Amino acid sequence: MTSTTTWTFPPSSADVGDAPSVLGVTLAPDVEGWFTGARLGVLADANLAHHVPHTPDRLAAARGHVGAITGTDPQHWHLMRQVHGADVAVIDESTPPGAEIRDVDGLVTLLPERPLVVLSADCVPILAAGRQAVGVAHAGWRGIAAGVLDALIAALGELGEAPEDLRIALGPAIGPCCYEVGPEVVESLMGAGVDVASQTRTGRPSVDLPGALRIRADALGVGEFIGVGGPLGPGGSLGEASTCTSCDRAWFSHRRDPRSGRQAGIIVRRGPRGQEHR
Repeated sequence: MTSTTTWTFPPSSADVGDAPSVLGVTLAPDVEGWFTGARLGVLADANLAHHVPHTPDRLAAARGHVGAITGTDPQHWHLMRQVHGADVAVIDESTPPGAEIRDVDGLVTLLPERPLVVLSADCVPILAAGRQAVGVAHAGWRGIAAGVLDALIAALGELGEAPEDLRIALGPAIGPCCYEVGPEVVESLMGAGVDVASQTRTGRPSVDLPGALRIRADALGVGEFIGVGGPLGPGGSLGEASTCTSCDRAWFSHRRDPRSGRQAGIIVRRGPRGQEHR
């Protein structure tokens, strides 16, 4: 398994101001992915979730801005009502474009032009692409302990993808520097085969969620683990160092602010023209 980081910044996002926060990641020649942040240029609040405190006009503006940058229609995004579990749903021809899928933490599809979206504000947003299928997942400690990455890879396998053909990217998440947890969290992750116990800056017990996913990806034989989101650098580039959503106000963080909004991980496989609403 390689760990080469191949992040790219979308040229179309050059108009979002001095603090761009839509970062693109290359997963395959015909697959586009992005991670959004807490601000979008002139928009001080880039919250993309409807289940946290928001005003409809601001939510619509933020989603519309992200849609324009990514070339996707927010009305056709497939979001999840995430429950910190490990269930994964398949988006197929029977799924209306834009349908929100309830009580799951992962989505996969073979269909082109069906943007899959994961929302997060400390948990790890996961994007995955194979030769034909794409997927997203939401991974907090409960989901990792329940095997959400394993379930995502299994669901992609049902669509014909071998683990060695998958490329997986992780977006910004809380780091062990800030993620203080109780002993039950450490024990749950160790029970799932990932020993990622750490300490916060103040010496309190913590865990490394991205590190746990790296361990599982390696054990499952994932072909390429592209990397973890880093801080915004000059020109909107993604830095090499891992970021912590709680430390860096470029990202939403529930741990830093319980009323926090949510950023998104978005992935779509592009198809021939005319398939946009398939």
